[in-house]
Amino acid sequence: MDTKSINFPNQRKQNAVLPFLHLYVISYIYLFIFTSQFSPLEGIHKSGVLWLCKNVFQQPQVEHIKMTGSGDTTLDYWVVIVNIGLALMAALIILLVDKKQRTFKDLHWFTVVVARYYVAMIMLSYGFAKLHDGQFPANSIGRLEEKVGDMSPMGMVWTMMGASSGYTFVSGLLEVGGGLLLLFRRTKTFGALFSMTVMINVALLNFFYDVPVKIFSSHIVLFCLYIVSGDAVALYRFFILHQPSQLRFQKRTSDKKWKRITVTGLKWLVVVFFVLSSSSALFYKPPAVPMEGAYIVDKFIINNQEIPSNDSIGWKKLLISSPGRTTVILNNDSTKAFQSVLDTEKKILMLRKIDQQHLYAYLHYNAQKDSIIFMGNKGSDSIKIKTVRKKKEDYPLNKRSFHWINEYPFNK
Repeated sequence: MDTKSINFPNQRKQNAVLPFLHLYVISYIYLFIFTSQFSPLEGIHKSGVLWLCKNVFQQPQVEHIKMTGSGDTTLDYWVVIVNIGLALMAALIILLVDKKQRTFKDLHWFTVVVARYYVAMIMLSYGFAKLHDGQFPANSIGRLEEKVGDMSPMGMVWTMMGASSGYTFVSGLLEVGGGLLLLFRRTKTFGALFSMTVMINVALLNFFYDVPVKIFSSHIVLFCLYIVSGDAVALYRFFILHQPSQLRFQKRTSDKKWKRITVTGLKWLVVVFFVLSSSSALFYKPPAVPMEGAYIVDKFIINNQEIPSNDSIGWKKLLISSPGRTTVILNNDSTKAFQSVLDTEKKILMLRKIDQQHLYAYLHYNAQKDSIIFMGNKGSDSIKIKTVRKKKEDYPLNKRSFHWINEYPFNK
């Protein structure tokens, strides 16, 4: 009897495990791409998962919370769970239908192409947004006036990034560089390793500063791992064993010139589209904020009577930090936010409580250098407020520039 011809059950199981796992990973990648942010199918898929949560998994508390800026909602975690289940089913079906695994190798390489173009799009989008006042704009007056201990961990990250345009620019440049490297076959492995290094830092910030993009950033790191997985043996030999090694280069196999030209043309159209659509963030200009500053109250007078600084009805600061919004900090450190209209020609500031029509205060102002006097009415009372204006450049966080030499650390 020829023992080589015998196919033992355990051996058949072992031979099926790796293809199944690989097909599961491939299926999950496509599910994530077609159902996560940047996909037009995201809303439809989430609605389907929400129905499953309420009717199958008996999770009535799960809701589809829109426009919060969070990618880590309860529903988002259920989407991950459902996608895992769907990927397992898809892998099993493919394995049963294609027993000879005729499409397995081609599917792997095609998925690597899809994954690297997807990661490239993400890296370019976030990278260009950092190059110019997009994702991390300069700190507003409101942020500069906030106490460090009152900041959220996420607010601390945004404050740190907003405090240094140079560091933010370099961070964006690294992300753009990683994205561009992923767009080409010859640099895809280096691009994936480079992008993974950059994104690990981003993911760690998201995890340890509670930025609600943990799911998405973690998946981008895992996508980079998948892209380099085909070269894992070669990388291990080179970096760990210090042996000569060579990365695999997947050449285009088409023997017809018109096909090669068509594929190359389509590739460059995609590259140009990614770059142009992502780089639109470079042309974003934040709206100007007339009279921007923190107005520190020196005297607060109501009906010709000066209010002492320990009286809670008095104002401590007036913050003009964004168009159409003004914040008043009272003497007891409580805050009131207002919709505001500022007319710099007539020198008028009008404050209106949010979602209310009647005016809260109607003030004329007179500026003499950094000394500003507001006079007018608050309800039926006449008020006069003497203030000193503090601009963005007056804060130590913005005033301190780069120094090659530091005899002593500037660490207030």
